[in-house]
Amino acid sequence: MPNKLNGLLSNIGDSFFAFQSKLQFFEREYLKKKGIDEVTPAEIKVLYIIGMSNTKSMSEIADELKITRGTLSITVDNLVKKGYVIRARNKQDRRVVTLYLTQKSVSIVKHYEEFYNALVRNLVGSIDADKVVALEEILRNLNKIIETNFYGEENK
Repeated sequence: MPNKLNGLLSNIGDSFFAFQSKLQFFEREYLKKKGIDEVTPAEIKVLYIIGMSNTKSMSEIADELKITRGTLSITVDNLVKKGYVIRARNKQDRRVVTLYLTQKSVSIVKHYEEFYNALVRNLVGSIDADKVVALEEILRNLNKIIETNFYGEENK
């Protein structure tokens, strides 16, 4: 049984790695087909998060994307220069910066959302209905695990 489990773990790891690589590739391909080539996938993720809630501060967005505030600041600088984002300082606390999408970026966010919705719909449509609940649980657990120190020294 251990050899069978090791083989299964290896297959899962290989499939997960392949999925990550293909996702990035096909994400770029899809956006290119939609005529979106001025923004990078990383910039589109920032636009998407801003679009999900037009009231998040730079710090909240950086935390959600798990990137440094410096990295986000550079990305936002580029998006502002390209005309996709507006920065607004909070009137009560000038240290707080809120980001807003421009009209130019709304269609990009919609296309990005269409890509992911189509991917999820196709996945859900390809498995039995009872497995959809298991899939949701697996993805929820995967997110919980990635947020822990699962790779730390105490787990060896």
